[in-house]
Amino acid sequence: MQANKRLAVPGDIPILTVDTTRRRAVMAGGALALAGALPEAARAQSDWPNKPVRFVVPFPAGGGADLGARVIAVHMGTAFGKPVVVENRAGADGAVAALEVVKSAPDGHTLYFGTATSMSYVPALKKAPPYDPVADFTPISKLCIFTFYLAVPPTLPVNTLAEFVAYVKANPGKLAYATGNSTGILAMGQLMNSNKLDMTHVPYKGEAQAAVDLVGGRVQAMFVTPAILPQLMKEKFKLLAVLLPQRTRAFPDVPTMAEAGQPLVNISPWGGLLGPAKMPRDLVERISRDFNGVMRRPDVIEQYDKLGLLPTPSTQDAMAALVKEQRDVFAKTMRDIGIQQE
Repeated sequence: MQANKRLAVPGDIPILTVDTTRRRAVMAGGALALAGALPEAARAQSDWPNKPVRFVVPFPAGGGADLGARVIAVHMGTAFGKPVVVENRAGADGAVAALEVVKSAPDGHTLYFGTATSMSYVPALKKAPPYDPVADFTPISKLCIFTFYLAVPPTLPVNTLAEFVAYVKANPGKLAYATGNSTGILAMGQLMNSNKLDMTHVPYKGEAQAAVDLVGGRVQAMFVTPAILPQLMKEKFKLLAVLLPQRTRAFPDVPTMAEAGQPLVNISPWGGLLGPAKMPRDLVERISRDFNGVMRRPDVIEQYDKLGLLPTPSTQDAMAALVKEQRDVFAKTMRDIGIQQE
């Protein structure tokens, strides 16, 4: 009797022959065996996300990175289909948060708001870095660039960056500059080194503490973020240049460092979306696609502009290139300005 033939029975109800039944059973068994042979990561990504996604931020609540993360977390949750929970892990210039991500499973449920401080500065500063920014992470997309302005008090007789450079050269050793973060340290170091300037460096633990002495006149220059700008603008501080590839809508008359004649001041205070190493390519592409959609929302762009953040969504390959490039830029800058490894 041939397979797939119908047998005539009362009521003419079709039934399967024994051969057909056996074939289907074998096919079903094969499908189950194939599913069992799939790598665990591939099976996990098929139903990603199956729980809330952690969005690890390397700074305390209330800062620029934290606020930037919270602006997009809700939209990311909508795009992903599960809540995205911002998790602040401050400490050791971002190394605490970075290590938390490194030891997490590469299943897409832990994402990292990596910044230049933890991904470029820390690896360049340490003789024995706690992690490799290239090998220990999966790049997903660029996220943003943090805005920094070079600010000077109204009492300083300069109105442009060129005038500032000339004034410092005319008064060697008489002026001081403040820093409250790694970007300020390296950007001002580049400015000093490329122009052979002689100024006293006064480091502070944070921008807020430095602002007190900046307003009080004990230091005469500083790269500042929008977080303290209201305080400075109330005192009529002057902004000489912005550390961005383009001018800002908030201060369209303030030139970029390149426009102001200082193209060698090229530190990028970047932020990016990363995950642990060895995330599956298909999963990374899906997260990157959804994330890029969030970062291009008009309401997100508007909110980021108010925070002094420039959205820079990208491909994962562009993010990988940025990590490598800025790792090398930070390391070279530190050598050039004489910062010793710890």
